[in-house]
Amino acid sequence: MCIRDRHIVITGGAGFIGHHATWRALERGWKVSVLDNFSTGKLENLLLPSGNIPGGLTIYECDIAEGPLPDIPNIDYLLHLAAPVSVEESLNNPDKYSKGIYHASKRILTWANERGCQSVVAASTAAIYGDTEDIPMKETNTPDPLSPYAEYKLEMEGVLDGYHSSTMQCAALRFFNVFGEGQPDDVGYVSAIPIFKKQYESYKPITVTGDGLQTRDFVYVEDVVEACFAAITRPNGGFEAMPVFNVGTGEEVRVLDIAEAFGGEIVHIDPREEQRRALADISLITQVLDWRPQTKVLQWIKEDKNA
Repeated sequence: MCIRDRHIVITGGAGFIGHHATWRALERGWKVSVLDNFSTGKLENLLLPSGNIPGGLTIYECDIAEGPLPDIPNIDYLLHLAAPVSVEESLNNPDKYSKGIYHASKRILTWANERGCQSVVAASTAAIYGDTEDIPMKETNTPDPLSPYAEYKLEMEGVLDGYHSSTMQCAALRFFNVFGEGQPDDVGYVSAIPIFKKQYESYKPITVTGDGLQTRDFVYVEDVVEACFAAITRPNGGFEAMPVFNVGTGEEVRVLDIAEAFGGEIVHIDPREEQRRALADISLITQVLDWRPQTKVLQWIKEDKNA
């Protein structure tokens, strides 16, 4: 079977990262099956301008955490992106995150394994590193999750590792701060960029938490998708243990610099307890998968403003 004939299942395929992955997979000539409960994902993300579903795409509305899963045969790849994503909500409702991350991952991995899936990539998070002073963050750092969201993502990696084998290879990708087109500003977790963008376009002051000197590693959504595909199509073998890869840029950017890139009035609001620095060490994914980010956040903001 040539690589153009592959069949990929994408959980959360109507969401922010998921719909970008869906369109890129279709462009590769792959058959795509999307599993989404549409709690945050939007059907229109997957439709052509005519309102039709593109050829090669099948959409299944289902909840992978509970209820029946579709009987889809002949799966080559599983890209597991579906999960609740709010750190704050996870503190108030940890059971939702246990169910939506840990238990949902166990179900979908069992389901994929039963259907002969060859390769699985699952979205993890840089939040598992906690507020560490060990910068840049390496995959070998000792995890220190500070929220149920991060804790269950780390447990999900353990589940993934349990399924990693010569017949179904698995990998976890720890995403840093993802940004890009189509990022929602109305869901439980909203990063600084869509908030600032909405404020700027509404002619409102941009609100920066604290001094704005906290840093993040902002990685473009299309670069994230390419990292996912590089991991999922890697040659079988070569890893005794399940690989874990950071997906970032290896560059720190201050939140204040993001606000200033949009322009306009900036208002500082009361600081909150949050991580002061985040920076990915991406040497492993660069070396093993030959993946490198292509888009820098400040240049993207400038071009997006002028579009």
